[in-house]
Amino acid sequence: MDSSIKGNEEVAPPGLLQLAIVLLKVGATGFGGAMPMLALVHVEYVEKRRWVSQEEFDEAVMVGQIMPGPIAVDAITHMGYRLRGWSGAIVSIFAFILPSFLLMLALTLAYIRYGGIPQVAGIFKGLGAAVTAIIAAAAWRMGKPHLKNVKTAFLMAAALLALLLLQANVVLLVLLAGLAGMMLFRKPSDFQQGGKPGGPKASKGGAN
Repeated sequence: MDSSIKGNEEVAPPGLLQLAIVLLKVGATGFGGAMPMLALVHVEYVEKRRWVSQEEFDEAVMVGQIMPGPIAVDAITHMGYRLRGWSGAIVSIFAFILPSFLLMLALTLAYIRYGGIPQVAGIFKGLGAAVTAIIAAAAWRMGKPHLKNVKTAFLMAAALLALLLLQANVVLLVLLAGLAGMMLFRKPSDFQQGGKPGGPKASKGGAN
């Protein structure tokens, strides 16, 4: 019983330095693109520190998906603003991008100089195979919580089939999934005068 109370209690929003340290760590250790990076953010933000809820994390990913630019950067910016306002959003962007920028710069210089060597080319092919496995594992880790609900599991399966078989446009698919979710998860109370918009943490956006 104590653990359930602890899991539901409010967690104070992080300071800017703490936010930067976590995102520098994610940016320096995340490989394989948006999905593995977001999986690491999920571990830090939702599982370990409970800065945001699962619903708020899903909302950030959805916003990142429908906005132009990298999904992970958009989602990080959204959560940074939600936690610490404009300063949180700006710190989140720079802390998240800086490690990958520096590493990519060094790797590009090394590849231009040594990429023609057969042994080095083999290393990059091996890295590509490992990254594919990382993406698959990240997708499973992020999708597993949604399999507990029949409706969300159905939406996931339908979206996956649409992507694999129909090669559906990603933005259109996200918008359609949002509309389907609105229909599947609406409650009679949604048509009455609702509660506070934006959820319990909406007021954090203005905090600095």
